[in-house]
Amino acid sequence: MVVSFFLGLLGALSQHILYKRLHHTAPEDPEKRIRLVLYGRALAYFSKITFGGCVILCYRQRIWRTFRENVLSVWAIDRLFLATEDLSLFLHWETWGKATLPTLMALVIWLIPIATIIMSPGALTFGVFIQRDTSSLSVPTLNFTAESYKDYRVPVFAKDGTTKKKSLIFVNTTDPSATAPGWFDYYDKPASDIERVSLMSAYSLKNQSLNREDARYRSCGGDFNCTYTISFVGPGYKCEELAHGADDDKKLAELGAPFNTSYLAPVGRLAYFAQVDIGEYLRPQTELGRQGVPLNITNDVGVFKTEPILWIGYSVNTTDPPDPRFKDTWTSKYDPYVFQCIHHETNYTVQYNYTGPFFNTSISHNFLAPIINTTYARYDNGIPNYQDFVPASGFVSPRTDVPLYKKTAVYHAVGQSLRKFLEGKIEVEPPIPGPATYARPYSDITKTRLVKSNSFPVHNLHIELQDFYADMILSLFSAPNLLVIAEDRVEVNTTRYKAAFIYDAGKLWGCYAPVIFFTLIFLIIGAWTVWEDGTTFSVGFSRIMVTTRNSTLDEISRGACLGNDPFPMELMNTRLRFGVLTEGGEEMEYIGSGDGLQGLSHCTFGVASELTAIKRGVPYAGLKYTGPKYANNGLGSKKEKME
Repeated sequence: MVVSFFLGLLGALSQHILYKRLHHTAPEDPEKRIRLVLYGRALAYFSKITFGGCVILCYRQRIWRTFRENVLSVWAIDRLFLATEDLSLFLHWETWGKATLPTLMALVIWLIPIATIIMSPGALTFGVFIQRDTSSLSVPTLNFTAESYKDYRVPVFAKDGTTKKKSLIFVNTTDPSATAPGWFDYYDKPASDIERVSLMSAYSLKNQSLNREDARYRSCGGDFNCTYTISFVGPGYKCEELAHGADDDKKLAELGAPFNTSYLAPVGRLAYFAQVDIGEYLRPQTELGRQGVPLNITNDVGVFKTEPILWIGYSVNTTDPPDPRFKDTWTSKYDPYVFQCIHHETNYTVQYNYTGPFFNTSISHNFLAPIINTTYARYDNGIPNYQDFVPASGFVSPRTDVPLYKKTAVYHAVGQSLRKFLEGKIEVEPPIPGPATYARPYSDITKTRLVKSNSFPVHNLHIELQDFYADMILSLFSAPNLLVIAEDRVEVNTTRYKAAFIYDAGKLWGCYAPVIFFTLIFLIIGAWTVWEDGTTFSVGFSRIMVTTRNSTLDEISRGACLGNDPFPMELMNTRLRFGVLTEGGEEMEYIGSGDGLQGLSHCTFGVASELTAIKRGVPYAGLKYTGPKYANNGLGSKKEKME
């Protein structure tokens, strides 16, 4: 019994180990997959045999105890002997009432195959699972500092040695040979690539940046989904709302805004107005000669004196009833807003999430400092002088700090690519006295996602503009031959769907746990029964033969010796018990006298009136005992020596 139980545990554990090794693996050979599955089922069958064998052995011990303690019909005794073959045992009230424990043990014997052979292999399936991993990979990032040391005379190549890296700006020079005393290069205009990228990004109408087609494969290290975070420093617009509502112009006047809320509906006739070119870098800086060399080189040539502030106003139709002041011209309330955006050097933190063919980004900004820290000069009466800027110490010159100048020029070029979409206006006429008119756009902003389908700007335009500009910068990744495209090694969290074996350990042990539990309980019961009885029992033919040697049984079974079905019902309903046969109404005593015994009692099935209880430690005919080696052979008083 004990060996069978532990062999069952070994089989279950072996099945677990096999399935665990197969978990998330996918042998390419289909025949090998089938063999591995069959190995698991073979182990399940082995566990069924061993656990079932243990319970059967315990069951055999227990039914003999039941036969000794209860008077049962031959029908019930017959079914208890055939419990592992005949389900009719569970349909008879007598077995449930008088042999409850053996009946339950028999039920478990029948249920063990369901749990082991049928259910446990279901813990291993073949399907799709999500494979997760974290690794350090090289992903694209932006490095605008690379432009600080770019000399257009010296080509820069990518790691493959064939792709030429391109700058984001075009420059002019005072000396193409770079040999004349005091020569310098200075900014001319944005390069063609930044013009193309900004145009495609602005017109894509998608709420995300552009990217290269193989970005997921390159960034995720293969055909995976992945997430990772990059950080870089680049240009960014910091926008601040300054006015909300008609006549809210105080702060605008203090900051020297070129317009106020009176330009916007409902006071004015504009739904959008932008002044974005005050202090714009002039092109050309001076008259040019051959090879773009300036003819008149002054101290101001190429100098960045300011970075244009974005002054933007827009009006939102709230659909609420109009203000009483404007009810004669407007049918709904318009809320005017004015904000400014200052170009800053910005620390970006961007989280990329690639899922299938799609991706999205989560961007956070940390604005460091204005790219050019100057402002408008003022006349004596306090009116802003839009042609002059202070302080002069904030100017960025190509003659002094060249790396700073080149980086500032690139920042300026990227901002200039945005500003061309923002300048202009959108007009709107009051609907009263009518007829109703539509918005009339005079700005390329209507071609971007910053304007709704009705040609009116989106709500929270100042926030949307910051994100729009960030997406335009991230769109540089779609042009991998740019000089600012670099690589950074970061932790990448990858996932992918993979077809393989999937093992659910909980499901396997969920099948085996009740089997192990009940088998262990019955093992304890069986072992306790053996200890209490002092012997073991079996249900073999020889055991049945010796336990039915009773003249009473011979008498009631006359005419039924073929073992045929149907069996006489009178015999089947006879109630029997297993015990010590009494002769003359009294149990035989055994008396040790010198070298032998006068007699030994006989254990057999019989009617209750002719039997007494079997006692532990008492020698009975046919049972091994520790006394003298003699036994009654059941033939009168004759003694026979036995081994």
